[in-house]
Amino acid sequence: MNNLLFQSGDKVLFIGDSITDCGRRDAHAPLGHGYVRKITELITAKYPERDITYVNKGVGGDIVEGLEERWDPDVIAEKPNWLSVKIGINNASRQYAGNVSTEAYLPVWEACYRRILTRAKTELDAPLFLFEIFYIEEDVEEPRPLDVDAYNASIHRLAEEFEARLIPTNAAFDNAVAARPGALWTTQDGVHPNAEGHTLMALEFLKQAAW
Repeated sequence: MNNLLFQSGDKVLFIGDSITDCGRRDAHAPLGHGYVRKITELITAKYPERDITYVNKGVGGDIVEGLEERWDPDVIAEKPNWLSVKIGINNASRQYAGNVSTEAYLPVWEACYRRILTRAKTELDAPLFLFEIFYIEEDVEEPRPLDVDAYNASIHRLAEEFEARLIPTNAAFDNAVAARPGALWTTQDGVHPNAEGHTLMALEFLKQAAW
């Protein structure tokens, strides 16, 4: 059955950090070479009759405060019918590097995330997809004790509050690592997925899009 949520004429916008960016601003324009491109290719292959527009607004190194600064031109002005957000790992990394406690910073992060999602719902009425963040300690030279669970608890709260479709990437990577010990899912930094990792992300998104 053709249950895909996206219909002909729809615009689907993806925004986030380097995991979303994946070269979309240079050699791999306009969609990058990561999960965003894989999603669009799999949808096109399965539903060739659907004329869907895809937009990638990922920016490497970005944080949720950066999304808020560029929300008008990169989201509101684009007027997407569907909006996917993948953000947070750089916030967690900077919080750790700055020796700031999760308890002190997380409410600031969540408040900023809530503001941009509120604008998306009130000004666009676009259904939302929210990705969990993840950090995989696989052959990482200097593992960082990032509080991924606390950030994801926040993302879960926001997903429930805004009736967003939650993409459980952290749980999916945990399951993948357990199922294939020793196999790599990132580029050996624990953060940036390799080809298999991006495919895993794409498939988790597509489950929520009823592909």
